Amino acid sequence: MGRTAAMPLHVLFTMDCVPPDGPEAVPGPESWDQAGGSVSNFARGLAEAELKGSFFLAPQCLNRLGEVAEELKASGMELGLLCHPQLSNYQSYLGSYSFDRQREIVGLASTVWQEHMGERTESFRSGFFSANDYTFQVLCLEGFRQGSCSLPVRIDLDQCSLWQKAHPFPHHTDPLDRKIPGTMEFFETPISSDFDAKGEVRAEMYTPPHLRIEEPCLNEHAGRLIAKCLDRMEADDVPVRSLVFVTCNTVNWGGAEDPFLERLRNLASLVSNAAAERELELMPATLSSLHEYADSLWPESGYLDEIEGTA
Repeated sequence: MGRTAAMPLHVLFTMDCVPPDGPEAVPGPESWDQAGGSVSNFARGLAEAELKGSFFLAPQCLNRLGEVAEELKASGMELGLLCHPQLSNYQSYLGSYSFDRQREIVGLASTVWQEHMGERTESFRSGFFSANDYTFQVLCLEGFRQGSCSLPVRIDLDQCSLWQKAHPFPHHTDPLDRKIPGTMEFFETPISSDFDAKGEVRAEMYTPPHLRIEEPCLNEHAGRLIAKCLDRMEADDVPVRSLVFVTCNTVNWGGAEDPFLERLRNLASLVSNAAAERELELMPATLSSLHEYADSLWPESGYLDEIEGTA
């Protein structure tokens, strides 16, 4: 008998890219030089570690960072749209708006993004993970096929970022409930977080431990969190296994005495060791490659039926 192929562990590194001159609600880098340099240096660090990246670019960046975006694309990185409504002179966060207004906001951002890049993107992230139960349906209707819009357990009432009890692993989405798996084409890949974490009762703001690269305490909890996620995926027999990291170009990647590139190398080694211990095949991935892999499996997997039956 032939040797059974190892199950892949998809590893995704993502970056949000915002302009330096946005409104107070969307803090940005100190300058355009830092905005572009941070993106380029993060991409270079990923390439040196033989990893891939999904870069979510606000359309308002592309007039000044178009050349950087083209370099990312040429190097095999994925480009997606980052939507902060305030950058387009709306007053609030995406999840605060109605179905029709979200279509207007997302449609406008997509149009501007396409005008700058000469092509549309099918990958999406909402700023600050802001969403409501209309959002995934809106994204599907606006032509997006995949995204990373959720941070399970996060609570921020002001930003309309409410992800208590959200499904923590990659899944097709439901048109009426953003927190559960469904059968819509839009495929959501959450940030890897501590899905059992709990903030204070009635807290208006809580962010759980998650794989945010610049988080000062990441070195302390990354190994434990990675192990917890992988063990839960094994226990639940999750067919598509992923670890999803996040950062932002407000972090001065590549700056003087930059600790982040060294941290990236350490994280890559940590993930590689965790995969080897569990006999998983490490697979650098993007949102679109993960979606493609998931769709190749789901017709022959009973997992989707199982989680729908328990929702």
